[in-house]
Amino acid sequence: MINGELTKPFDAAKGLRQGDPISPFLFAIAIEYLSRLLKGLKHVQEYKFHPRCGKLNITHLSFADDLLMFARGDSKSVTNLHTCFMKFSATSGLLANPNKSAIYFGGVDQNTRQEILQNTGYSFGELPFKYLGIPLDTKKLSAMQWQPLIDRIVAKISSWTAKKLSYAGRVQLVQSMIFGIQSYWSQIFILPAKVIKLIESYCRSYIWPGSNTITKRTLIACDRMCLPKSAGGYNLMNIRIWNRAAITSVYWDLTQKKDKMWIKWIHTYYIKGQRLMEMNIPQQASWMVRKIMEAREVAQQGPTFLNRKSNTKQIYFHSGKLQ
Repeated sequence: MINGELTKPFDAAKGLRQGDPISPFLFAIAIEYLSRLLKGLKHVQEYKFHPRCGKLNITHLSFADDLLMFARGDSKSVTNLHTCFMKFSATSGLLANPNKSAIYFGGVDQNTRQEILQNTGYSFGELPFKYLGIPLDTKKLSAMQWQPLIDRIVAKISSWTAKKLSYAGRVQLVQSMIFGIQSYWSQIFILPAKVIKLIESYCRSYIWPGSNTITKRTLIACDRMCLPKSAGGYNLMNIRIWNRAAITSVYWDLTQKKDKMWIKWIHTYYIKGQRLMEMNIPQQASWMVRKIMEAREVAQQGPTFLNRKSNTKQIYFHSGKLQ
């Protein structure tokens, strides 16, 4: 259609170059078609929602080209879900990458698993798996699953060791880059003490000897370096306190922003109309959900968290005063 009028079809000779500003908009239009197909499954009698998705009619979650689809673990439900996706693929030409696609089961018998895998052609997946750069699991992450974060920090430090920088330059790099890398994880997970100690050791070793390996040669203790400059410190961010402040900010969202999907989900399946400050933390919830709810202990120490939005930095400075 050109200028509102139908024209003869023509063959496209060239596609869009990578980075073309119109590309994301075209992709969003295509994915909207898939979303409508999947949302229409609620009217299909043979399709059954995942047990933890039915109350909110959740069939899928997507961010760019990362797609999660949900269904009850029976052959008919998964087949209907897969049929919708194949219809979308036939229409748009966008296909699933078999090397990056898998089916994850929970509480499904072996025979049903084999039938579903055979019908769809996807591989069997095991938790944890990576989504948007972080591992997803129902349990607390093991030390090995934190290794990608450590590797990124070590790689960044290794790229700086050849540069001749002053102490002040190294401090600035650590403040802006290293803490920027871990802050994404800090807003989602409770960082284990062992991981925090390891990150601090690498940062400290780079600031003083300029090395990408952990050494004990330091001129100032790490806790003192996190103090404000007015107190004789270097104003570095305290990772442990920042992590707690970030999770407390997530807790604030849980109490106030009920328009977000993940908040609606937690309220529907765990909070169920109870007062979050007074309810017992549900033990059947995942480890991360329980940790978010436990952040109410920090929130109770400052009324500002309950009356108005406090960003992570405000909560950080407040938490630092409570040490």
